[in-house]
Amino acid sequence: MADILERHDAHIHLFEGGYRASLTARPGLTVDEAALYASLMKDHNVREALIVGYAAHEWCRDNTAHLAKMAAAHAWVRPVSFVHLDRSPPTRYDLELLRDQKFVGLSFYVFGEESRTALSRMPDELWKFAIDHRWLISVNSRGTDWGAWQPILSRHPELRVLVSHLGLPPRQRVAPSADEARRAIGDVLGLAQFKSVRVKLSGFYALTDPGHEYPHRAAWPYVEALAQDFGIDRLLWASDFSPHLDWLSFPQTFGLFDAMLFLGDAARGRILGANLAKLLGEVQSS
Repeated sequence: MADILERHDAHIHLFEGGYRASLTARPGLTVDEAALYASLMKDHNVREALIVGYAAHEWCRDNTAHLAKMAAAHAWVRPVSFVHLDRSPPTRYDLELLRDQKFVGLSFYVFGEESRTALSRMPDELWKFAIDHRWLISVNSRGTDWGAWQPILSRHPELRVLVSHLGLPPRQRVAPSADEARRAIGDVLGLAQFKSVRVKLSGFYALTDPGHEYPHRAAWPYVEALAQDFGIDRLLWASDFSPHLDWLSFPQTFGLFDAMLFLGDAARGRILGANLAKLLGEVQSS
């Protein structure tokens, strides 16, 4: 496929001092992640990126403030703010402040019973705010934990939930059958009934064994199932910068789609750029 005019990245991270569990944490290496990513953008026609906030540990506890600084400095930074499920939910004031700081949504990490319970207690006012401002709700989760979104989306079907990393299905050494793949991501496929839900095609290194098995053919049946149930317009390319650097190059995060002949050129173009560009273009600015 000829190179598309522009790309839009649905999932990257930016941490002050670099991510602490990847290439950027290697001894002797100091990385300005924003500068590094900006150079990759220039080389590969990336126009903007959804920055997924994460502040669950002491080393990254100030990530929301860091992303606010990045958003003020760089037009391409479109951040979503990490929500601590072990704390009180964000208030209306908190949400308005985030909006003033150019945040375009919220980031949830839902793993286990405690976080599912906390998610169920999020006030409907929070979801209504997100819907009114067309915010994006980026979610990292896996397996049956995805079911926690069913009652929320039943009440708020317009909520724009973005499933990260294909929903983190089981890692595969050999491609599963179509039926096996569908069973493995059944809880994610169950969200396809809600037309506002999208899926990020990212983190393939975490879905195949070994993780560097480019172009990750063992995970392709997952993509085929997601394309069938969600449709091409609800799938989003995401690089998962900078964690992906331990496993593959930046161009490989989108190059693998060229090998997926079942997608077609037009479909790849929408997945790599147009679908996310439309979503971000609809977010209401402060």
